[in-house]
Amino acid sequence: MITVLSLSPAIDKIYYVDNFRPGGLYRVNKVVKSAGGKGVNVAKVASALGNEVRLIGFKAGEAGNWLENQLKRPGLETCFVEVKGETRTNSNIIDKVSNTETELLEKGPFITEDDVEKLMPAILDGIKKSEVLVCSGGLPEGMKKDFYARIISLAKDHGVKVILDTSGEMLEQGIKASPFLVKPNKRELESCTGNCLDNLSEAVNACKKIISQGVEIIVASMGKEGAILVSPDKCVKASVPPVEPVNTIGCGDSMVAGMACALCNKGGKIEMLKLGMACGVANTQFEEIGCVDAQLVEKYYEMIEVVEI
Repeated sequence: MITVLSLSPAIDKIYYVDNFRPGGLYRVNKVVKSAGGKGVNVAKVASALGNEVRLIGFKAGEAGNWLENQLKRPGLETCFVEVKGETRTNSNIIDKVSNTETELLEKGPFITEDDVEKLMPAILDGIKKSEVLVCSGGLPEGMKKDFYARIISLAKDHGVKVILDTSGEMLEQGIKASPFLVKPNKRELESCTGNCLDNLSEAVNACKKIISQGVEIIVASMGKEGAILVSPDKCVKASVPPVEPVNTIGCGDSMVAGMACALCNKGGKIEMLKLGMACGVANTQFEEIGCVDAQLVEKYYEMIEVVEI
């Protein structure tokens, strides 16, 4: 089983607006509404690939109830603790004419220490029943920045592999706990190392710096350039096949889901990287965020090229 933490889930709303500019009045061509947040996207994709998934997090108000109801599907078990307030909504304005995306991200409810304590039994139970734990996304207001680090240590005590996908201080603290795999993007990798990464060699060296802190594998997504995987015994680059994207939001989350599935099924590093990349590419073909088709994933898997660097 894969357990996914989504501590700050959201309702994702995509507005398609042509020639969008700040300060204007526009008629929306189309709206796509779905249950979202990074961890939720991971759980949806991992479940779509046929894996047993448990999703753990907080929900609040009518928005939280709507979000949880949208996640009722085979293979996906939800465990949400009810808190005060209202689950946040993330709005994304996509302009196909200008090829731009504008995001508006709400804060969401404040989480108290009591809320965290109510969630801990579910997290511990999930860890005990899982092969892989995914800590994905930011932490809501009120939670301490070292929370993921604490959970990583707890999971390691139970022999569970942890994938960490977050940013800022949460990422820095989490790395100190030595998770099995960390998946930064280029910007997050630069923030961790304090260096501007102008080429592939510099990105690889930045990954090696993190590996030296006890992390087993770094998979850094590099946008259109693909991704690199760095571990103590391997350094490879994966290239994505050319596709015409419908929507690029949630590709990183889909990639994490694919890697979690590969780990859960005892796949090797190259298989893990290719499945993650294939899921990320497949996500681009759907308007809904965190959505893939298993046959499409299989098709793209065969098209992913991996080379030693």
